[in-house]
Amino acid sequence: MFILLILSGQQGYIAYKDYKKAVDKLTGARIRAGESTTAEKSFSLFASEAQQRNEGAQVQEPLSAEVDGILLSDEAWLSLAMIKIAGQQQSYREGDTLAGYDDAWIETITQDSVVVRYHGVAQTLALKRPDYFKGMEPPPPVEELDANRRHAALMLSDYFVLKPLFREGKLQGYIINPRNASGYFKQSGFEPGDIVVKVDASDMTRELPAKLMATNWLKMKVADVVVQRHGQLKNIHLNVLND
Repeated sequence: MFILLILSGQQGYIAYKDYKKAVDKLTGARIRAGESTTAEKSFSLFASEAQQRNEGAQVQEPLSAEVDGILLSDEAWLSLAMIKIAGQQQSYREGDTLAGYDDAWIETITQDSVVVRYHGVAQTLALKRPDYFKGMEPPPPVEELDANRRHAALMLSDYFVLKPLFREGKLQGYIINPRNASGYFKQSGFEPGDIVVKVDASDMTRELPAKLMATNWLKMKVADVVVQRHGQLKNIHLNVLND
């Protein structure tokens, strides 16, 4: 009987050791599986973050557009920018969307540039230099030029500023103001509040011909202007070469 008890106890001890080995293996497999899942999750999160950084670092292509002219107003919503895209010129105000682009709109119009917000990124389009400056170095200061050379470089836009005047959404003409403190504005026959309704053959109360003339104004030296003053029309001849 004693020998049977010893044999039974030894057999039970062997069975217990086999059971414990099986439990340890199963627990280790679960732990390793958990570590693998965590690593996979961490790698997945890291890859996603890196991908987001790469996507955010993408640089937008520059806009294919040229600023041909700018009419600046004291009131920002009245300012106009003449912009050429794919050979077609069109005028824009602040807030307008550029033709041919899904997400490009005019943010700011300044004296010599236009800021466009393109896919959330600001791009500055500089005013194109006039034809008479192409291929030339910037001219020396005005005080160093003799009278003849100074006159040769001057345009009507150096003396007068045109600003569109709208009433109830309809173009009434362009208010003309002096650009500098010289007396040329008064000498030419203008008075504060004059509204330009015609320049040469262009009707300045019609948007399309007015926009074209406003662009040409930047490089004109001579013009016949009709202004509206206190309900009456007055003809004024301008020639910057005779000032």
